[in-house]
Amino acid sequence: MFKFLSVQLQSIIPLWICMLLSSISLAQESITITGKIIDAGTKEALFGATVAINGTTQGASTDANGLFVISGVTQREVTLVITYVGYSPLSQHYLIDQLKRPLSIELVPASVNLEEVVVEGQAGETIRAMIAQHQSDNIRNIVSAEQIATFPDMNAAEVMQRIPGITLQRDQGDGRYVQLRGTPPELTTFNVNGEQIPSPEASYRYVGMDIISSDQIGAVEVTKVLTPDMDADGIAGSVNIKTKDAEGKDPDIRATIAAGYGQLRESPNTQLQFSYSQRFGKFGFNLNSSYYLNVQGSDNIEFKYAKGPFFGSQQDSIDNYYVQYREVQLRHYEIIRRRIGISPSFDYRFNKHSFIYLRGMYNHFTDDETRRRILYDLDDALSETYYLYGGVIHDVRQRTKTQDLNTLALGGEHRLGALQIDYQLFYADAREAEPDRLEAEFESPGQAITINFDRTDKEFPRATFPNPANAVNVTNYDEYELNELTFEQSRTIDQNLTARLNIGIPYSTQSFGDGAIKFGGKVRAKDKERDIHSQIFGAYNETSLLYPGIGPKLSLTTISDDFTETNLLDQSYTIAYTPGADAIRDFYEFYPQHFIFDRTDTRTASFGEDYQADERIYAAYGMLRHEIGKLMILGGVRYESTVIDYEGRYVVTDGNRFIRIDTLTDQRTHNFVLPQIQLRYALSPAINIRGALTYSYARPNFEDVLPYRQEDRDEVKYGNPELIYPQSTNLDFLIERFYRKSIFSAGVFYKQIDDFIFFYKRFAHEGDPKDYGLVEITKAVNGKSASVYGAEFQAQFKFDFLPGFARNFGLYTNYTFTYSEAVINKRLSANYTNAIVVFGEDDLDLYTSKDERETITLPGQAKHTTNVALFYDSKRFFARLTANYQDDFLYKLGADPDLDEYYAAALHLDFTANVNLSENLKVFTDVINLTDAPLKYYLGTPDRIQKLEYYSWWYRFGIKLDF
Repeated sequence: MFKFLSVQLQSIIPLWICMLLSSISLAQESITITGKIIDAGTKEALFGATVAINGTTQGASTDANGLFVISGVTQREVTLVITYVGYSPLSQHYLIDQLKRPLSIELVPASVNLEEVVVEGQAGETIRAMIAQHQSDNIRNIVSAEQIATFPDMNAAEVMQRIPGITLQRDQGDGRYVQLRGTPPELTTFNVNGEQIPSPEASYRYVGMDIISSDQIGAVEVTKVLTPDMDADGIAGSVNIKTKDAEGKDPDIRATIAAGYGQLRESPNTQLQFSYSQRFGKFGFNLNSSYYLNVQGSDNIEFKYAKGPFFGSQQDSIDNYYVQYREVQLRHYEIIRRRIGISPSFDYRFNKHSFIYLRGMYNHFTDDETRRRILYDLDDALSETYYLYGGVIHDVRQRTKTQDLNTLALGGEHRLGALQIDYQLFYADAREAEPDRLEAEFESPGQAITINFDRTDKEFPRATFPNPANAVNVTNYDEYELNELTFEQSRTIDQNLTARLNIGIPYSTQSFGDGAIKFGGKVRAKDKERDIHSQIFGAYNETSLLYPGIGPKLSLTTISDDFTETNLLDQSYTIAYTPGADAIRDFYEFYPQHFIFDRTDTRTASFGEDYQADERIYAAYGMLRHEIGKLMILGGVRYESTVIDYEGRYVVTDGNRFIRIDTLTDQRTHNFVLPQIQLRYALSPAINIRGALTYSYARPNFEDVLPYRQEDRDEVKYGNPELIYPQSTNLDFLIERFYRKSIFSAGVFYKQIDDFIFFYKRFAHEGDPKDYGLVEITKAVNGKSASVYGAEFQAQFKFDFLPGFARNFGLYTNYTFTYSEAVINKRLSANYTNAIVVFGEDDLDLYTSKDERETITLPGQAKHTTNVALFYDSKRFFARLTANYQDDFLYKLGADPDLDEYYAAALHLDFTANVNLSENLKVFTDVINLTDAPLKYYLGTPDRIQKLEYYSWWYRFGIKLDF
């Protein structure tokens, strides 16, 4: 990979150097003005202040450290006009000798005497972040570290749920996958320090943001409109996590110690955080570290469905097909999650406008999980609730999953005269491993069991056993037999190596404004692979054909542990007599010769999901940013090329017998030319109007596009190398107003997405129905087109116009509305129980209409999302009550609309508070999920529950030290 990048850079760098040298000559006649804008009373740097040269269109905005740079100045004396919302404007005249050294300029808050200036409260950084988004060229939202600290969020995903247009997919109560502007997560790119990061998960290209602790974040930038100098493969937008840098010459030491309690499992949680930051002259060093431990769990009921006729009815009647249970599952989870994060950074500043840096991030996430389950396997339905032939399965799954995400960025930024250069070499490594996964499944003995469900409460149906002749088998635990025992090791490695270079050339005109030309490029090498090693045993025999002796009896009675749950989900469900994970490991270790090895299933599991994916991505762009008066115009074009080389496996069987393993390959190139244009008009220093027309695309997930066949019980998934990359045309309009400690913004957006990707499902056989059972086949396919319409509103303000303590109250709120229409080939009804689909030969589009179309909502699109946070912010005390709501959305399509899967609406209520006991000591508490909001999926209609999972509430209490 490194050799590949070396060759590419050797061919590109000489061209860049030639352009660089020619550009320097253009800037030799001008000077550069630099300086810092600070608060006159507190000496605090002011971020987002506007510095303009009077009588010209030249100017700049200050950065996070209050610094500004105005290049290409040809005048020998100038008058600088400095404006900042909430402060009195300042006009100062300078001669050329004064401009040769950095300026220090102080602003006084408007209508406030200097001696009365006091910074109170903890929301100042929130305002600072909002100024940054107000001053940005494109539409984006910024959340600072200080703002993050005022919410009780533990990981990066939960931080982002507070941003307009963000919805989350959750896992075991924790936010994990981020969805932006009514689109699925695969349409958003995820970055650390400005570069895309790989995913530790084998199936996805996007990254579960729960791997990054909130303490590791310096700022979160959510860009909703891309510029030509950004990666263009984010149809929804881009998420960037910035780590912290050193700022002041005095040591900045911060620490957090906290502990808490989870109500569901009556279990503890722990948080530790430490950071040290300081500048030593030109050298800066920052070290941030965090540790989270949460002992948690969940109670769960899940359903799998099929659509077919009731037993004994006419098979060919279309009107006689009903949605019915295939499985009903009761689940109990015990989970231990750990997050370890370390993010060091080093920088060396040659002068005010030239520095180099080295930034790293290490994240380690461990998920220890034990799942105990009782499963009702159902067949031959007489009605929606009554099943003639069923079985009861007790099983256990125990595994430790580790995920690692490590990044290292080496780069710099320099100003050579008027020329601006930045470059970076970025390496990221993501890994996931399950070194010792165990699954043990025991099934009920004897003849099939008749099972009837009492659905008085549709969310919590209760199994009854009306046939006394076979009902005794349900509790005859001594005769339950091993159905399957699996030992598995798996690992996924995903690596990115990226080199980028950007060059900016400012220019100035006498009467038509000023601007800059920017161009550059990047090369990325991506290598991803998955490797699984399984051992699957299909039965246990007390006698062995190869070894003498008789083994002991193996049943639930002999292998179950002492675990018993008698009130699962507060519904008096009982889970007992489940296999003990340690007991089955010990039993296998002593009597391995008595277990019957399943060669076909072992090979299918070991090789069917293995793959190697190599991608080489080349990008180049050119853009122009021009300001004339109050108007800013930014336009350009970006070219991106992706060269892929994929390799997967297909385990060929005749249904029950292994035949061979085929290697499947796919090589092709995808090219895109994407123009972009954006406008920003300042009605006043506090009011902006923005508009943008941009073009973007998205790369499919690896599980979508790789050539492979994957099997899990009676579910099969096919990869689809013929997928077309989706492309989107994006229109955005926004108006925003910033005033003192308040900001209001409102906007609308539209996306026209061609060839969007969705999962299509079909119940079918993979060969002659006499030899192949009915399975649910899933395959990613392209839709025709999708239109997404949306509107966003954001407001934050303090009630400082009220008297007394009431002036310390404030409100943070945002709301996003989205609506979508997606067009696909009309699905045929799921009433084809004898349908045959053969991998590599047939396609699921055999079961869609070629002439008719069907309109659906875009998967992932939630119509309503909102955050409402009422806070109290004074010098000593801060409290915030936060409500987060997201509407339900289509998650996956089924074989027909009755089988479509939906992620249900949820309202989460959280509370946080802290008290400053002294200048250096703060006490805080967080309470999470006050409403006990469950994770809920449903099928087709809200009353047909697919999954219902509860976590209850938890809290933590701790101290924060700041020196």
